[in-house]
Amino acid sequence: MTKPLVSVIIPAYNAEGLILEALMSVKAQTYPDWEIIVVEDASKDRTEEIVQEFARTVGDRNVKYIRHPNNQGPSVTRNTGIAQAKGEYLALLDYDDLWKETHLEAAVSKLQESGADLAYCTVQKFEDGTNKLLGLWGPTQQDIEDFPASLFARNYIQPSAAVMKKNILETVGLFDPNPQLRGVEDLDYWLRVAAAGFKFVHVSGIHSLYRKKNSSALTSNIKKILECHALVLRKHQNLSIIPTATRGYVAARYHLGVAKRNLRTNPKKAGEFFIWAWRISPKGTVEALAAVILESFGVKSDKYRNLAL
Repeated sequence: MTKPLVSVIIPAYNAEGLILEALMSVKAQTYPDWEIIVVEDASKDRTEEIVQEFARTVGDRNVKYIRHPNNQGPSVTRNTGIAQAKGEYLALLDYDDLWKETHLEAAVSKLQESGADLAYCTVQKFEDGTNKLLGLWGPTQQDIEDFPASLFARNYIQPSAAVMKKNILETVGLFDPNPQLRGVEDLDYWLRVAAAGFKFVHVSGIHSLYRKKNSSALTSNIKKILECHALVLRKHQNLSIIPTATRGYVAARYHLGVAKRNLRTNPKKAGEFFIWAWRISPKGTVEALAAVILESFGVKSDKYRNLAL
């Protein structure tokens, strides 16, 4: 019996060293009905050759390669692939991440049995080069119970762990191409999906693997990611699905976090983010400042302990 088609969207940039592993992890899936769309974001390496050679090994399956003539960033690259998707479901897979063979089957089954619109799992992090296991990335049980407020505080949905119904696009649209959101465009998208009323479901078990690269990688640049996270929260400061008090406190904490990290090196930016914290929520800013002061004395606040600060 034919199952619903899953379109696997793989954005690629300087991917020749790792993309074959990602492709092979798709080929190994126990879920049989998938297509792959690789979009190369203007890098010049052997990615196309590798993809075409892989395509020959999977017979009549649909493996498509697209190349941007100019670099446009991860959001536009994902959007290009999504526009070509024919599946009922969309699965995101970064070229440097991997899936366990159960990933698609577990996600699609969970979507079908739950009636949810977007499924995601906790991922296993591993070190690039050594394959050393580095811990898990995903929600706590409390996060799941407090959704979507918990997601506002910390993004625990890794893109390669997500599978969603394609019809979400009809309401929510595509990823925001704003370069200021680069590195956290996924959080922005999840919040938009949640705001549109779509249902999220967590898949039990570990079905996806996230490759942790060296310190120069974007996801390792804590200062920059924190700033981008604050900008996402600024964009969604009036998000009605999140309690007002939560929005104010969390957004203020992230803005103050950016201000603190820039106080010596970029006082102008520090001032800008402090002012934004106050604009968003004076009460939240006062509460956040109190928490910051307490933490400087080693007293950890119990409020929103999962903040990614």
